[in-house]
Amino acid sequence: MLLYLTGKDSVNLLDFVEDKIGIIPKKMTGKFSLMQFVVRDMRNYAHMQYFVIDRTAINEDEVGFVEAVNSFRTMFSARIIVICEGCSEHDTFLRQLIMAGVTDIVTATDIKEIQAEILECLSQEGMQRYKVPAQKPQPPTIIAKSTPVSERYVFNCKDIRIAIAGCQRRVGVTTTAVNLAHWIQAHGGTACYLESNLNKHLAYIIKLYAVQPEGNHYTIGGVDYYFTNEFDRPYNFIITDCGELDEPPQASFAEADLRLLCGSAMPYELVHMQNAMNRCKGMTVQTLGMYVPLDIWELIQQAISNDILFVDPSHELFDGNANGNLNRKLVSNYITRTIDGIEAVQEL
Repeated sequence: MLLYLTGKDSVNLLDFVEDKIGIIPKKMTGKFSLMQFVVRDMRNYAHMQYFVIDRTAINEDEVGFVEAVNSFRTMFSARIIVICEGCSEHDTFLRQLIMAGVTDIVTATDIKEIQAEILECLSQEGMQRYKVPAQKPQPPTIIAKSTPVSERYVFNCKDIRIAIAGCQRRVGVTTTAVNLAHWIQAHGGTACYLESNLNKHLAYIIKLYAVQPEGNHYTIGGVDYYFTNEFDRPYNFIITDCGELDEPPQASFAEADLRLLCGSAMPYELVHMQNAMNRCKGMTVQTLGMYVPLDIWELIQQAISNDILFVDPSHELFDGNANGNLNRKLVSNYITRTIDGIEAVQEL
């Protein structure tokens, strides 16, 4: 049994499921207050197995929509499927739905892709792309290794947002973000890591290296890790892992105080970096060349930017010394002074 709240333009969208899987949708057409429907009317449809909601048919804003979803989940057991065509994986609304426990979300815009996503949502397991992998029995927690540092600094800033994005996938954004957070923490500052993409890397990192959450975060090697921007405390820096750069750039990148754009800037990959830079027109962006051989640095500078900075390979995720010269240059505007040896010992 399937209940479908929809506007007039999408009233026939689910008709195909009767032929495909034998489910006849119960349609309700118009504009709805989702909260009022949940509180007043949904009890008449409590037997429904699926509750499909067309976002365009709902009056509430994103916050009100999520509140209504939370209320629904406390009272009913039907699987919620939300249709929000064209919604990006970086949109706050989509992330709020996922945090509310809704992982069956249709975002495609092509009709065949929409139908495929709807069928996936109606399958026995539901849509998998937004689900955190099920937690199996935990192996012994791996201790994050820390390395001694030679200098510590005083930082004169609060909640400076550093956003890191890649010109394409798998260019080292997560490693760069984690290394930077641990470098700051090891050198006298405070930093946290925020996952602002749907790559699910953080779920795997926490599974291996973290024990129990502390409030809204997990702590690994002195650095706090967050799935959402609901922070428990202030920090000098908030390091945001944006994943692949969107078109146009996602808000978490565009609104940051310092924007870092990573690219595997080998000669045959320059086009990806150039395209990403074009998407950043009007923004101040620091480009980072990932693991570029020394003999082509000059070529890359000519092709991309004279101020591109080059990142050395890092094989330790929590290394507080990795790319130290680079990291110091990135945050140099926020360093008040260097702590001398006596002060460092006293702080310890």
